Amino acid sequence: MRINAFVLLALVALSGALLGYSAVSSFHYVEDDPRFCKTCHLMEEAWIKWNESPHKGINCHECHRNDVSSNMRLLVTYFTSRPEEVPEEIAEHVNVPNERCEHCHFTKSPKWPYIAATAGHELHLSKDNIRCLDCHGGRIHKFVPSDEECLECHSDKIVKVPQMQFHCTQCHDFLVDVTFAGGGVVNIRPTNLDCMKCHAGKTTILRLPMDAHANSDCSNCHQPHVDSDPLTCNVCHEKPGTIIHQNHNGLKCTDCHIPHTTGSIRQDCMRCHADKANHNPELECNVCHR
Repeated sequence: MRINAFVLLALVALSGALLGYSAVSSFHYVEDDPRFCKTCHLMEEAWIKWNESPHKGINCHECHRNDVSSNMRLLVTYFTSRPEEVPEEIAEHVNVPNERCEHCHFTKSPKWPYIAATAGHELHLSKDNIRCLDCHGGRIHKFVPSDEECLECHSDKIVKVPQMQFHCTQCHDFLVDVTFAGGGVVNIRPTNLDCMKCHAGKTTILRLPMDAHANSDCSNCHQPHVDSDPLTCNVCHEKPGTIIHQNHNGLKCTDCHIPHTTGSIRQDCMRCHADKANHNPELECNVCHR
């Protein structure tokens, strides 16, 4: 039976369309569907972590881009050699240049944090030429840097205070605006306002003498990367030679100059001089005793 030429042409066209659709679908699956990456036995952990991360929904090749020849070499290596870890000769596949990160995070998109004008990123990216992955790539698809990753570069900044074993960014606010951090000077050292976020009750520095160190930075005394205790007074001050200081020789400065407490100076003195409770009770002791 002779096949109608029109039917034959239709079958050829349909076959071509199906073949073309299959080719396009296959290309889309390979290039744009993260499930294809999961078919490689080395990518399962990366896929699981990606699927749990804020970047879920972003195609792998949006960040991990290679040319066609590199991708083919990657496929051949994985499906023929079945390596147990990513071979060194194709390890560049996991690297993501800063430009890829900047594509989302340097634009004011409501979907992604805008970090271009933040002090911490300005300091590390522009001034020190650090790659995004140096901080955000230490663990597979875990994008928030850990303290350990900070210490890779800042090994001399281990916190000595036991109560301050929390993330570095609790004090060093990476996302503070550059202009807020000292009139445009890039600086992420904690300010007194940063300290007050946790230590709201420490507004009084010393009440004896009144308002002493009122304009001082907290870091003048508290240097948690240096010592667990505040710096001692004699780092900056010599002991005065006044009679009252001579009469209290042997005491620590902070026995009388009690930091971060409110109330009456007389109460402080009464801790040692209880027998003077009725001695001019209406006056603070330092009115006469100086």
